[in-house]
Amino acid sequence: MKEKKSAAAKYPPLRRKVFVLLAVFVGVTLATLWVFQIFLLKPMYESLKMQEMRTVSDIVVRNAESEDLQTLTDSLAKTTNICISVYEISGPSARLRVNSHIRGSCFLHNVTSDPFMNRLYAGAKQEGYYTEEIRGNLFTPDKHGHSDNIPKSIITAQIVSGEGETSYLVILNGEIEPVATTTDTLRVQLAIITVLLLIFAGITAVIVSGAISRPITQMSKEAHKLALGTYDVHFDGGHTQETAELGDALNYAAHELSSIDTMQKELLANISHDLRTPLTMISGYSEVMRDIPGEMTAENMQIIIDETRRLTNLVNDILDLSRLKNGTQTLSCETISLTETVRETLTRYAKLASDGYRIEFVCDRDAFIYADKSKILQVIYNFVNNAVSYTGEDKTVIIRQICKDGMCRIEVTDSGLGIPEEQLPLIWDRYYKVPNYHKRAVTGTGLGLSIVKSILLLHGAQFGVQSTVGKGSTFWFSLPELQPDAEKQLK
Repeated sequence: MKEKKSAAAKYPPLRRKVFVLLAVFVGVTLATLWVFQIFLLKPMYESLKMQEMRTVSDIVVRNAESEDLQTLTDSLAKTTNICISVYEISGPSARLRVNSHIRGSCFLHNVTSDPFMNRLYAGAKQEGYYTEEIRGNLFTPDKHGHSDNIPKSIITAQIVSGEGETSYLVILNGEIEPVATTTDTLRVQLAIITVLLLIFAGITAVIVSGAISRPITQMSKEAHKLALGTYDVHFDGGHTQETAELGDALNYAAHELSSIDTMQKELLANISHDLRTPLTMISGYSEVMRDIPGEMTAENMQIIIDETRRLTNLVNDILDLSRLKNGTQTLSCETISLTETVRETLTRYAKLASDGYRIEFVCDRDAFIYADKSKILQVIYNFVNNAVSYTGEDKTVIIRQICKDGMCRIEVTDSGLGIPEEQLPLIWDRYYKVPNYHKRAVTGTGLGLSIVKSILLLHGAQFGVQSTVGKGSTFWFSLPELQPDAEKQLK
């Protein structure tokens, strides 16, 4: 029979995936550089130059009648490297008002023939903002296709009306430098950069992918060991925050699984012992009553009944915990007297008085709560039973009812050896039993406090324990107290 492949087999390794992603990133980055630096360099440069000339033309147009126009145009020409001429037109005649010349090769100041000026004037009058291209010393309006190594000039013309019949013709000449040589230089540089970047990216991809995948691969191997029941494992998350946190979480999970496995083994041992003892007693006394005349006594029958009850209580504890943990246990809440519930619980311990036990209940009045009576009875019984089992030589257990600020609190205090501080967070766990501390001959599975915790959580109650080694422990829980009006409503 063929072995079924795992779900992970259809996915590529993390190292390869990281390498591919880095390679794609580098490829996109290089492609972007090539597009912008080589293919879009010329159109972007020309577009920016045209926009700059339009801005300068608008400034000059707005200040055409200014007395400081010459100063303004000189400053603009020097700053932008654009030649500027402004003609004042009155009727059929025109005179040059300002002329900001920046270089001897400026086309505008070397070609001022009437046909040329008439063309600019007509174009500006017709279009509002007129543009022509000049390559070298040739006048080639709106024609392209010449070599990129020939300098190209842009001529713009714009007319603005002045006072009366006077108008102004603003002409600008900006040269667009050839970019072919620059593009060739950039192409060589980008080729070198591309080779170096690909080498660097490859090395980086190998290092990064290894750094990310190595701890995950190690943790995967340790996780397989953990799944097979080997709890002596260590998850090394490496040197990144996410994998380190994952490693810590898996180490914690392994520790908890190991603890649960140990507690389950202890539970089986405890249950086996607790089952064996009453079964042995029942079997032994039953055989005695069967085989020996006169042993069919009420005392022997009572022993069999008591041991049967012990077995029943053990099975009920296991079933209760299972229901509570699975969420199948529901509450049947009603208005109950918490005070009477405590008194009812204490009747079970009446016979202990003859053995020297002193169980006191201190309360100042009857208090009512809204809860499941049978479950609260179980909580109080577990607290009192633990206190009786662990109390000191004075065999004293004190139960207090404290009602304050709308809350009703029950405290059960013993005078035993107490619980070490480091053990306190663990006592609510299932299967847990405080080790190496004196306990009277009262058997148990370590399920009682876990059941109590689940019941109190279902009720939304507050609960806890305070303990001092050598002085004893106090277990407590508190629930909202019903006020008289609320109590009547719930009834």
